[in-house]
Amino acid sequence: MAPAQEADNDVRWLTSSYSGGAGSDCVEVGFGGPVTSVRDSKAPQQGTLTVRTNTFAAFVNDLKTCADIREAG
Repeated sequence: MAPAQEADNDVRWLTSSYSGGAGSDCVEVGFGGPVTSVRDSKAPQQGTLTVRTNTFAAFVNDLKTCADIREAG
């Protein structure tokens, strides 16, 4: 993930490295304190999905596990 241009208070926004080639279809993840937020990089003003950081970490870990299973299968 690459740092985004904008910072919201104490949140550091990172742009997904899996975004479309021309920078379209991007999501950003904001890390700051006990919560993690996800937003559309093309329309950040339209809101965010915010969850506890440990919940987000578990979600990402589950995605990685699913990807590993797919590659092995």
